[in-house]
Amino acid sequence: MSRKSLPPAPEPRKRRTAEGARTAILDAAERRLVASGPAAIRLQEVAADVGVSHPTVLHHFGSREALVEAVVKRALDSLHTQMLSAMGTSPGSTDKVTQLLDSVFDALAVGGHGRTFLWLALSGYAPAEDLHIRSLAEAVHAIRCERRADKKRRPKFEDTYFTVLLPALALLTLSVVGTEGAKGHGDAGRLGPRGFRRWLARLIHEHLERE
Repeated sequence: MSRKSLPPAPEPRKRRTAEGARTAILDAAERRLVASGPAAIRLQEVAADVGVSHPTVLHHFGSREALVEAVVKRALDSLHTQMLSAMGTSPGSTDKVTQLLDSVFDALAVGGHGRTFLWLALSGYAPAEDLHIRSLAEAVHAIRCERRADKKRRPKFEDTYFTVLLPALALLTLSVVGTEGAKGHGDAGRLGPRGFRRWLARLIHEHLERE
């Protein structure tokens, strides 16, 4: 009589370090944040996404509010880092400004950061200043002043601030509506999102050089 084959032993469950478990929980919560906003972050569903128990999530964060606060801070910090990194491009020509706008757009679009920011703003978690527009404007203004050091008329910071603010809001909108929403009609439709950024870059460069 042949011996019945035994079912294979279940694979041992991978044990995470405390830091690894915390990171996995934040990753799962951020995916829900990007997809549906802060209201979608529910402890039991996040726990199921990660493969841990509800008490495990509470052990690491204490409450739903603390988890939401932690994932919001991480999402905003990531967006800040990418946008500030994009400022490494000096706006010295139309091509340079286009590269800068492309970098900022990528920071907002990739990973859903632009949509996440709007979710947070509409939910009261992120005021407009969390886009770090002022620090971006200060970086641009420093470059403008350096290039005009030998001229009597110096650019006003208010002018630089609004020159940075308006494109940032436009790129934030484009990162959320996506390519389909940005197609438009007529000449604007033929430009496309990339053409729009280049057109906007030309206007910005002409203004920065003129003022």
